[in-house]
Amino acid sequence: MILASGRGERMMPLTRDLPKPMLKIGNVTLIEDKIIKLAEIGVNHIMINVAYLGEYIKDHVGDGSKFGIKISISDEGEEPIGTASGIRKIVDFFGDDNFIVVNADIWTNYTFIDLKKHSLGNSLAHLILTPNPSYSEGDFNLTEDNISLGTNYTFTGISLISPELIKKYNDSDLGEIFRKEKNLTGEIYKGMWSDIGTPDRLKNARELISL
Repeated sequence: MILASGRGERMMPLTRDLPKPMLKIGNVTLIEDKIIKLAEIGVNHIMINVAYLGEYIKDHVGDGSKFGIKISISDEGEEPIGTASGIRKIVDFFGDDNFIVVNADIWTNYTFIDLKKHSLGNSLAHLILTPNPSYSEGDFNLTEDNISLGTNYTFTGISLISPELIKKYNDSDLGEIFRKEKNLTGEIYKGMWSDIGTPDRLKNARELISL
């Protein structure tokens, strides 16, 4: 599932008439980049949630056929309902299968293949963390592969989730659930990653790929 329903208020005025996932880095939109990366590892059906200016995303991705996969859209209306609520709304789509969740508004070289092969075992989610960038105060600590609250690492917005985790809580935000749940594992990714949350970070990412 690609989370693409946010308003992108920190990106104004760039997102006044365009949803943030439709912003481009190089020749691809943020949403397209995630679709391509997931399709490359054999994911054949992706759910995307949309809200603010969601018609742009719907028209852009279509039914997924141009990427060689199937895409389904969960339309939340004019306002996003929260990341966890957005997943909960369509969680039956995944049945009992664990599923990858990725934020549309990140930029990374992470390839997803190891996450696709990962077995959750007894944990309810596996989170990809990264060393804190300058703009993050950190989200979690990691001891061996067990996640706990702390500030050593930043959550990348990439995870493998059990449907059981979403059904266990009523919180609207996925971060709130991660902070409550004790049975989480994780790993550190040290490659290129950025949260494209501000115009400056978008500019930096664009400059990085032009080097």
